[in-house]
Amino acid sequence: MQTSISKLVNQKRRSLDLTIEKLAERASVSVSLISRIERGELENISLNKLQSIASALNLTLSDFFTDDSLTGIHTLELIAYLKSLPEEQRETVAESVLKILKL
Repeated sequence: MQTSISKLVNQKRRSLDLTIEKLAERASVSVSLISRIERGELENISLNKLQSIASALNLTLSDFFTDDSLTGIHTLELIAYLKSLPEEQRETVAESVLKILKL
């Protein structure tokens, strides 16, 4: 899990074109904390700090605890988009995407 959190923080930060310093500022945490997280050194991080980092990256705390195979930034973005739709519309979009993938 540490590796997936580290990878997700790094990938999302880069996709938002943020430096470690800018992310730390947005999340109100230290630069060294962000650096340690990206290196996989997550011992004793509080959920509050992790939540602040998630918010600064436009993620949810639960994104850090998703199945490792679903933690890519684009995968999470697609899942978040589908979750935001009403159920009927979500099923229609999912069906359409699956049809496109099977072409």
